[in-house]
Amino acid sequence: MARFFKQRLSRFLSLKTGIILAVVILLMWVSAAFALDQKQVFLPGETSEGHHLFEASCASCHEGFKPVSNENCTRCHQAELVNDVHGTKKFRDPRWAEYRERVDVLTCTACHNEHVHMFGRGVHLQPDLCMACHEELTLTQLKSHEGFAADGCWTAGCHNYHDHRTISTGFLRQNMGAPAMLPVQELPDRVVTTSLETAPAPNLQQEFLGGGS
Repeated sequence: MARFFKQRLSRFLSLKTGIILAVVILLMWVSAAFALDQKQVFLPGETSEGHHLFEASCASCHEGFKPVSNENCTRCHQAELVNDVHGTKKFRDPRWAEYRERVDVLTCTACHNEHVHMFGRGVHLQPDLCMACHEELTLTQLKSHEGFAADGCWTAGCHNYHDHRTISTGFLRQNMGAPAMLPVQELPDRVVTTSLETAPAPNLQQEFLGGGS
């Protein structure tokens, strides 16, 4: 009997020692990441192409460990959403309540989550996401779309969820006689005004703990 309890105690101590060792290693790893300001080790997954520069400053999108809010997104994307055809104003109308149950269209991260697999354009949902609301319209009411793949609405370049002015009949009538390509293909100049001439030094403690110790 004494030998049995001795074996059990030995196994318990071995397990306890292993757990303590694992915790110590984890704490050392986290401490080293803070000390060396290597915040990338905390990333749960790959960052999308449009946001990979923000890996240098988690606070660009995150407030501590809180989820990213719509306000965080609109700090950069507000100008792009001025003519949002699927904006919050539209979907707060009770007539569209049913569709909000299919996709949480009032929350940016419902479609644009980060650090997960992306299908393109910063969208992590399946490319056929339009079918959540437009399946009947596409399959039965639009003869012009017969035979179109369910995942081709935006991946084929025809529709943009937030701005589909270029596919509207008014736009098409206005530009019907325009050449297929402009004489000179160039991107419009972008003027960016910043208040800082140099990037601030990284401070992992400030970003994750709000300056706490």
